[in-house]
Amino acid sequence: MKREDIRLKPREEKEKVYLKIDTLFQLGIEVSIKEHKSGFPAVTVDCGDVHILTDILSLEQWWAKKKQIEWR
Repeated sequence: MKREDIRLKPREEKEKVYLKIDTLFQLGIEVSIKEHKSGFPAVTVDCGDVHILTDILSLEQWWAKKKQIEWR
């Protein structure tokens, strides 16, 4: 499977992809996150038609920001 490598993309572009994945997850589509063979911090994320290679650090930052907004 070919994954889009978004590791070097700007934060805003990554966040759009993360939001799409979250939307699919909310619709009941399974999300798979696995460590990439290149090692930390690279991870693969698969959800529906979204298949990406990203870094776990930006993904965790986005998740923390999302949760903080939801708790307000």
